[in-house]
Amino acid sequence: MSEVYTIDNVILEKDLNNLYSSLINNSVWNLSRSSLHNVLGTFPGFVVQDNENIFNAGWSGYFMSLFENINCNFYKKYKFTLPSKIKRIHLGAKNDSSFTEFHCDINNSNAYTIVGFLTPQWDLNWGGSLCVEDKKFEFEPGKFIIFKSNSRHNGIGVNNTIPFWRITVNFVVE
Repeated sequence: MSEVYTIDNVILEKDLNNLYSSLINNSVWNLSRSSLHNVLGTFPGFVVQDNENIFNAGWSGYFMSLFENINCNFYKKYKFTLPSKIKRIHLGAKNDSSFTEFHCDINNSNAYTIVGFLTPQWDLNWGGSLCVEDKKFEFEPGKFIIFKSNSRHNGIGVNNTIPFWRITVNFVVE
């Protein structure tokens, strides 16, 4: 099992509120996202960037800037930098009926996945944790989890009806 890194409070609460509101009021979401290939419609998603294809320039600029902030915080805490090439930026929104399975983002031992928790208010009793291999990370607003992209992981669904979408951003960098 490779190392899993965490960075807390990458996005401040007031900024998370604005970000969350802007995201859920945007018409960029589609309903056919899934954690597995060839399976449709298990949660809403928003593909910002995939390889060289940028699907929304405004959001791509925001999330590329956020990545620079993540990488600066990462370096301060862990004393090395993440790879700088952004392979993809995807967002997912889950509620009590969403379902995902353990998966690897890409089979590249040099790539890293960064998962950030973007819902500004969260009660730990709602569940919604992220599991990376055998480690569990509670959903905490503004927290980012960094791990090798070939690690098996799953964003666990929530365990009851919640008043918010559980929104995460997923970067893959190499």
